[in-house]
Amino acid sequence: MSDITELERRITAALDRIGTGLDGLEAPAPAGPDPAEMQNSLDIAAARVEELEKELSDLKAASADMEALKQSLSDEKLANAQLEERMKSVRDTADRHASAMDIQALEQQKATAKLDSDLQRLRRAAEDLRASNLSLRNAMQDGLREPHLINKAMLAELETLRATRAVEMAQADAVLAALDPLVKRAAQETAKAADQKEGSDA
Repeated sequence: MSDITELERRITAALDRIGTGLDGLEAPAPAGPDPAEMQNSLDIAAARVEELEKELSDLKAASADMEALKQSLSDEKLANAQLEERMKSVRDTADRHASAMDIQALEQQKATAKLDSDLQRLRRAAEDLRASNLSLRNAMQDGLREPHLINKAMLAELETLRATRAVEMAQADAVLAALDPLVKRAAQETAKAADQKEGSDA
């Protein structure tokens, strides 16, 4: 009998320990995901990472291209500004040359007009001289000695000489008027070349 009591006590103690042990155990973990699904998800994630890396690489390349384009645009703006400055300088120079050429043309017109006037005067004097010489010749043939005809012929010859001299002066003035701008331009170019040489030597 004492053996049965002892066995009951031991069985109860064992059951108590089992109960206590079961209480201490956690609930079983739920079953994990299917390995095939996990591999599929990992493959999709890896593919997405590759796509993102490619997009990032494309963005970096596009950013580099954008920087190059910005630099090209900046260079073009600078070149355009320099070109506009040069064009302005060329326009100013052209305007100055046009004004100088207008003045030169006006001076040449005046010189030509004076030359034409002097040539007309020379023609009239030559005609007067011819007429006086003809009258003097006729008077000499008729045996007349008319002092006023000799005076008239001498005056006509003197006027012819004066007119010839005026024509020569007008021609010289016309040549000088044509040469003056060339001389001035040559002087300006010489001065400009000297300034450039001084600048390069400095």
